[in-house]
This record gives sequence, C-alpha cells and structure tokens, in this order.
Amino acid sequence: MTTSTTTHPAETANDVASESLKENDHKDVTTESSYWNDFYAKQLNTPMGIPSQFCVMVATEADKNQPIVEYGCGNGRDSIYLARHGFKVYSGDLSEEAITANKQQGGDNGANFNVCDVSKGDQVKSLLNKARGATAKGNLSLYNRFFLHSLDDEQERLFLTAMSEAAIEGDTLYMEFRCSLDAKLDHLFKGHFRRYVETANLVAMLETELGWKVTYERTGQGMAKYKNEDPFVSRLICTRK
Repeated sequence: MTTSTTTHPAETANDVASESLKENDHKDVTTESSYWNDFYAKQLNTPMGIPSQFCVMVATEADKNQPIVEYGCGNGRDSIYLARHGFKVYSGDLSEEAITANKQQGGDNGANFNVCDVSKGDQVKSLLNKARGATAKGNLSLYNRFFLHSLDDEQERLFLTAMSEAAIEGDTLYMEFRCSLDAKLDHLFKGHFRRYVETANLVAMLETELGWKVTYERTGQGMAKYKNEDPFVSRLICTRK
C-alpha cells in the first residue's frame, strides 16, 4: 500500500477555532446510549444490504483470512455486507437496541454482534480477543467508520490505547471519521455528541505513542456523501508495528 500524503488546511491555517471542533466537550455514555437506542428503534438508518463507500473499499483491500472487528457498528450494514462477502466479522456497539436488531437481521450471515462500551477498556479488548481466537493465522483487521468522532477526547484515547494494547504485530486498522474541516458544514442528524478530529494529531498519536504505522491517508469530500450532506472525512489505514 502506498502512503498518500494529505495536507490539513484547517489545522495549518487555524481557520477553525478550537472550540468549534466539538459540539460538546464531554460525551455522556448514558445519554448517548439512549439517543442511539431511540434512533435505531425508529429505523431511521440506511436499509440493510447497502454498505458504506468505505466498507466497499475495505472489502477489496482486507485479507479474508483475517477476521474483522468493527467498533461502533450501528445498524450493522457494513458488518453484514462484509460477512456476506466471506469475512468473519465480530462487531460491537453501545446501543443494545441496535445489537438486538442486528442479530435478527445478520446472524444468518455469520456476523457476530456484541454490546460493547468502548469507554471501558476491558470491553474493547474482550471483543478483539474474541475475534483473535477464531483465526489460526492470528492477525485481525480492525475497523471503525463514523465512530471515532462520536467519542470525546478522553474516550478516544482510552479506546485507541486499549485496542492498541490488544493488537499484535501485523494487525491492520481501517478508520474513517469526520475531520476538523467538517466543523463549519451543516449536518443532517443533530442532537447527539459529535467531535471533529484533528487528523494530523491523530496520526502523530498512532505513530509515536501507540505503535502503528500509517500506510494510507486521505482527507476530503465525496467519500461519504449522504443525501444533501457531503462531509469532510479522513480515511486511514494503519499496520501494527
């Protein structure tokens, strides 16, 4: 995989004030769980069978001999798509409502769904280790899409640290998230915690603190368009050193 170098205008020019990068300073897990339980109960989600653009990219890139662990699986559309295309998939989400629905819709396709609160490091590691036990080769593909920006700063560090501690050399990490350039745009869904990730800072933390090598980076629009919303997102692919 060839490294793609991306500049981050909002970060270098400081044209996005730091206080605008978060819609709230702290994510309350109980409140957010209630919001997403209600969200999925009302079925305001994308219909099953239609994966995200990022998921399709990962499906063409990832090693099918490596089980995929998805954190923040939501309605399960990416997990179910990957399972239908031959991957062993282990997925977690904070919303019990979503996990219950996902088990009903995706269980027959081989996706394994679990309630997982990533603010608790033991749950992060437990899901990863569960998948690790299913592969003779040992390595995993770790996946999260539109999830990292749903965590506050403290939860992000806790999640990434726990995941990195449980990862082994050769594991691959795939991530897509809203970056700081997205802060000034209007958003379709409101009423829940959303943070805008400083991509350069995240890359630095992954590489200098957590033992990952970023092998691919892309930031821009047109990669996660939904109806009238075309967010600025960053995509990263990383390998555990």
